[in-house]
Order: sequence, then structure tokens, then C-alpha cells
Amino acid sequence: MENIDSFTRITRWFRSFSLRVWLSVGISIALLPLVVATLYGYAHYHTQIVMPFRDVLNAQHRLLLPIERIQGELWDIAEAVSDYSNEGGERYRERFEATERTVAQHLSELEGVVTAHGQFRPILDGVEQQWSGLLVAAGEVRPGNRATADPALHRFESAIAEVGKRLETMVEGIRQENERTHATALRAMRQLEIIATLSAVLSILLIGAGIIIIDRALIASTDALVDGAMRIAAGDREREIDVQVPPELAAVANAFNVMTKQIVRQENELSAAARTDGLTGLANRREFDRILAQQLDAASEGTHIFSLLLLDVDHFKTFNDTYGHLAGDDALRQIAASIKAAARENDVAFRYGGEEFAVILPGLRAEDAYQAAERVRQKISSSQVILQDGRMLTVTVSIGIAVHGASKGAPEIVEIADRALYAAKADGRNTVKLAN
Repeated sequence: MENIDSFTRITRWFRSFSLRVWLSVGISIALLPLVVATLYGYAHYHTQIVMPFRDVLNAQHRLLLPIERIQGELWDIAEAVSDYSNEGGERYRERFEATERTVAQHLSELEGVVTAHGQFRPILDGVEQQWSGLLVAAGEVRPGNRATADPALHRFESAIAEVGKRLETMVEGIRQENERTHATALRAMRQLEIIATLSAVLSILLIGAGIIIIDRALIASTDALVDGAMRIAAGDREREIDVQVPPELAAVANAFNVMTKQIVRQENELSAAARTDGLTGLANRREFDRILAQQLDAASEGTHIFSLLLLDVDHFKTFNDTYGHLAGDDALRQIAASIKAAARENDVAFRYGGEEFAVILPGLRAEDAYQAAERVRQKISSSQVILQDGRMLTVTVSIGIAVHGASKGAPEIVEIADRALYAAKADGRNTVKLAN
């Protein structure tokens, strides 16, 4: 039971969404994959491509520049030591020492860079170790004596070559790092391509879902609203327009339903007014003609019978002349109430015109119709008419009865009842006469 209540609350909550909310939800669902793919793509591109490339380029610049300078200085050192070994002279020593300081400065720069790139630490340690050995070998070189200088010079040249080789190893490591970064970037690009493709497919699917949501929230409701309006215009006012979302269109549908009920109520009132006599509340002459035709049709198709009473208020002109037309209207209203009170449930009473009334009695033959007419006559004669000034007067009616016959049409049966009515008046009024 709790689950049902929760589901009902959630359903009502969804149905309370406005049109703007449904449109926003539909559009957001359609755009969500693109937004997510864009954010992810930017983050992936930045972390997998931009940052590694920037780090590699920065490392290359900070590593390769000192290495290239050290390699250049190694040629100067080698040349200075060779010249010193061949010729001697302090200028070569000074040149060597100046170059040594420059190389030491470049090695210090490499130390700072390698701190952030630990993969090059072993190579740099080897370079520094060979550099220390090179300095030792250079210090053992003596000028002017080839016999003693050659072994030290050879050791120095070997140390120079080893330092150069290790620097080349570092350069190769940088190149390999660059290739790895490039390969990583290519993989990231392929991933971005896959993600972009999946995002595009997912966006298409979710665009379809968004269209369905908008269709359910707007188009379907609009179609239902238009269809309901067309049905109302065509005269079908039985079914209500059922639109629940969005609230804006639901409000329009409710307004249509209220308007339709109001129209039906007014039409019923107008229809009733067109069938009813405004003074007495009984059915009018037009309704009399319609119901009499129905009774005749039913009687012509089988064993259905009915009787017709025509009533006329006795001496009504004298009543009006004596008490006034307003009193006459009061008398007609109270006579109509007495007729309705004396009639059966399925009998239909009419104001036929002026002071004349009619009652159609379905299913009654002559004897039963006579008894019914007597009940009506006695009810009217025993019910005094109360005027507005409080006076109470007795009013009577004369009644003529016609029983339907198979050969009789509407004019004939009315004429027969009318002749019986005049016979009742001729017989002294306040009486009932049954036509032969």
C-alpha cells in the first residue's frame, strides 16, 4: 500500500511540471551527452595530450640546451688539452679551466631539471662520474713529453668519449620519452574519436527520448485538446477532454470541460424552457403536439393505448373580469399544481392554451381514464385558489375525454376530446364527459 501511495505521489509530482519544465527536461536530455562529452573531452585532451606535450617540450628545452652546450664545450676541452699536451703553455690551461667552469654550470642546470624527471637521474650520475674521471685524467696530462703524455692523454680522450656517449644516451632517452608521449597522445585522440562517436549516437538516441518527452508533454496533449474541441464543435459533449500534463494545457482542458458543462446546462435549460409553459410550469402546446405524435406512433405499431383529457376552467373570463388578470394567473398556476398532484407518474400534463389544459394518460382505456379525470376534477374543485390579498375562491373545470382508436390521427382525437369538453360545459360545467 505504501508503494502504491509513493508511486501516486511521484506521478502527481511529475504531472505538476509546467510546460517550461517539460521542454527544459527534453532539451536537457538531448544536450546532456554533448555537454558531458565536451567536458570529458576537454579534460581528457588537457590531461592526456596538452599537459604531457607541454611537459615533454619543457623537459626537452631544459635538458637538451645544457646537453648541447656541454657537448660543444667538450670539443673545446679536448682541443685545449690536446694543444697543451703538444705545445704546453698556460693559455691552454686557462682555456681548460674556463671551459671546466662552464661545463660545471651546465651540469648544475641539468641537476635542477633531472630532479623533476627522475628517469634521467642514473644517466646524469654516470655523466658526472665520467666528468670527474675526465678532470682527473686531464690533470695527469703533461706538456712537451709525448712519451709520458700519451697514456694520460689517451685516458682523457676515453673519458671525453664516455661523457659524450652518456650525454647521447640522455638525448636518446628524451627522444624515446617524446615518442611515448606522442603515442599516448595518439591513443588519447583515438579515445576522443570513440567518445565523440558514442556521444553522437547517444545524443541521437536521447534526442529521440527528448522528442518523446516533449511529444507526451505537449504534442499529445495538444492533439487531445484539439480533438476534444472538435468533438465539442461537432456536438459530442458527453466525453470530457482528458489532458493531465502539462498543467497549462490541463488548465485549458478543464476550462473546456467546464465550458461544455455550462453549454449543456444552458441548452437543457433552453430546451426545457422551449417545452415548458412559463406561467404554470406544465409542458406547453409544442410539447403536447410532440408527445401526442409519439403516443400515436406507438399505438399504430402494436397494442399501445392511451387517453386524452381536455380541461377548461369554468367561467374564467368572469373570474378575470372580477378579480383581475393577476388573480387569474394565480388561479391557473394553482390549477396546474392540482392537475400534477392528481396525475399518475407517467401521465403528462400540458397547458393547452389560455385557460385550457390537457393530460395524456398512457395505457388507460375509457373507464380508467374517466376515473382519472374525476380525480383531477375533484382535486381542483376541493382545492381553493388563494389570491394575493388572502381571499380563498373555489374554481372548477370541465373535462372531455377521448380514447385512442386505431383509425384516429392527432386532429381527430383532439377534436373528439374537444367535443366531449363542450358537452361537459353544456351539461352544467364542473363535470366529466367521455366521448362515444
